[in-house]
Amino acid sequence: MLAPALRDQYGQEWPFPPIEGPGNPAHDKTWLIFIPGAYTPVCMSELDHVGEMSAKLAELRVGLRLIAPDSAPVLRLVSEQLGIEVPFLSDFWPHGAAAQHYGIFDETTGRPRRVSLLVDRSGDVLDSINSTPGGRDMGEHLAVLQNEK
Repeated sequence: MLAPALRDQYGQEWPFPPIEGPGNPAHDKTWLIFIPGAYTPVCMSELDHVGEMSAKLAELRVGLRLIAPDSAPVLRLVSEQLGIEVPFLSDFWPHGAAAQHYGIFDETTGRPRRVSLLVDRSGDVLDSINSTPGGRDMGEHLAVLQNEK
């Protein structure tokens, strides 16, 4: 399996796991939210809530990274259209390598499953949210953190 080579919506390279990157310091915990397709209606509805959730996570000192199989220019367009300021990382090539690394790549669709992973500084999974095809409730990410206390 090829190592993930992630780029953010501005084309900047990110290390893997994507805990820390250009202008984004590492946190003890970071949510990696895998998006099956940035321009699909369900994913767009989920992305509408990212800004609010990101602000709440920042108060808790928890990072947030969005990861999709789309190219960086597509992710930039979506980010600008929706006003998304968090890192939106392209898992475009090698196709789906980050999703494959975490075992959430759907070989049938060629996309990641609708999964969110809470990871530590080394990228190890601490918790996860597996969502239905109809979309995820972004509030679940905060609930997981509150249940840890």
